[in-house]
Amino acid sequence: MDPGNIEDGNGHWYPQHRSKKYRPSQLAKLNPMERSRYLYYEKPTKEMMMAKEAALKRVRLEVRQRDAEADSRRRKEVEKQQQEKHNELIGQLKAAEARNRIRLLRIRYNNVRNGELEQMIAYQPTSIRAVRLQALVPQKNNFLLSKTDHMLKNDRHRIEEIIDDEEMSTTKRDLTCI
Repeated sequence: MDPGNIEDGNGHWYPQHRSKKYRPSQLAKLNPMERSRYLYYEKPTKEMMMAKEAALKRVRLEVRQRDAEADSRRRKEVEKQQQEKHNELIGQLKAAEARNRIRLLRIRYNNVRNGELEQMIAYQPTSIRAVRLQALVPQKNNFLLSKTDHMLKNDRHRIEEIIDDEEMSTTKRDLTCI
C-alpha cells in the first residue's frame, strides 16, 4: 500500500493531496489550470462516478449496436453473394439446356430435310432427272443421336434437382460461421 494513495470502497486507488486543502469558495477563485490540477487528485464524487458509469454503459451499448449492424450487413452481403452464385449456376445450366435443344432441333430439321429430298429423288419419273436433282440439291449428312446418356445417373439426378430447386435449399449455404 502506497502511503500517498487512498482506496475507496470499490477497490480503486486515488492519489492523496500533498498540498493544502481548498474550500469550495477558494476553489472557484482558482484559474482553470490550477483547479484541474487540484481536482485531479480529488476522489470523484458520486455524481461523477454515476455519470462515468452511465457514459460507459452508453458507449458499450453503441459498440454492441454497431457490431450488430456490421454483422447484419456482412450476413446480407454473404447472402447476396450466395444468391448471385446460385443465379449464375442456374443461368449456366439453362444456357446449356438451350444449346442442347437448339442442337437437337438442327439435327431433327436436317434429318427431315434429307428424308424429304430422298423421297423427291425417289419419285422422279426417270433416273436422269433423279441424278440431276441429287446433284443440284446436295444432301447434308444424317446426324444420328446417341441413344446412350453420357452422364452418370447420380449426376443427372443432381442437375435436375438443382434446376427444379426454387427455394435454393440445395445450393444455399450458411456461411455465418466465417
